[in-house]
Amino acid sequence: MSNFLAANTFKYIWMHPNSENRRVKGILKFLGWQFYKRIFKKPVDIEIIPKFKIRCYPNGYSAASVLYCGLYDYNEMNFLLRYLRPEDSFLDIGANVGIYSILAASRISLGKVFSFEPLPKNIDRLKENCKLNKFDHIEIHSVAISDIQGEIALNLAEGDSMPFITSSPEENSITVPTDTLDNIFRGRELKQLTLAKIDIEGAEFLAFKGARSLLEKHLPYVWILEINNTIKNFNHTEEDVVSLLNSFGYHLYDYDAAHNCLKPIGLKQQQGKNALAIADSHLDFVRERLAK
Repeated sequence: MSNFLAANTFKYIWMHPNSENRRVKGILKFLGWQFYKRIFKKPVDIEIIPKFKIRCYPNGYSAASVLYCGLYDYNEMNFLLRYLRPEDSFLDIGANVGIYSILAASRISLGKVFSFEPLPKNIDRLKENCKLNKFDHIEIHSVAISDIQGEIALNLAEGDSMPFITSSPEENSITVPTDTLDNIFRGRELKQLTLAKIDIEGAEFLAFKGARSLLEKHLPYVWILEINNTIKNFNHTEEDVVSLLNSFGYHLYDYDAAHNCLKPIGLKQQQGKNALAIADSHLDFVRERLAK
């Protein structure tokens, strides 16, 4: 199993856009990290973009991807950095240790970053990364975003980076609170909520169901979302998610960071695991920002 994971990581590093002209260096970083974390068993601070850092722990996965390849979600992270402005606000749903939150906070100074993460260990590391970068405009919510207010059991058999909902508490599970975006932001004025990232292992449809009031107002203007077959774990399909977003006036786009351009797509044209869902009413706004 470990050999399989190593082979996949080598392939990932070798093919990543940021690895062009530095593939060997990326592989050496991977090998060096495997040695360091087993011998010293201590975290290291790594620069994700100039002046901003992430703390990488020996059992961390997303932070380790930063170590190997920098902006690992190449197109989506470059979109975020080019698109956000100081007055904006940003939602990070499924924040994990806060890599997207830190990137957003590096661009936002007048608005706020709202980070949602249910797992206690990830919350601790998210707070640590906020402190590391001296960010006080990241508002952290220890909750799983869903379509109801209540509780769910998350199975951690696959690790903290890929928890999944289980029908009842088990040996490898924890119980966490759930809430809806509409409930959390009820009565709060959200100006310039221009962008959100959502990656919650297939529960995206539930999160959107609990955000109808926001979606009706086209808030946020753009979603960075993961669309894959983990949605089937919740008895929904990728088409269900797209249809729900379409009903509120959002459509899917692919962003090409190398050429700084947007392309309308359907599910069959989706490149990689992520896509952008952009509100029709703000498409020109998005294009104008990218052009600047």
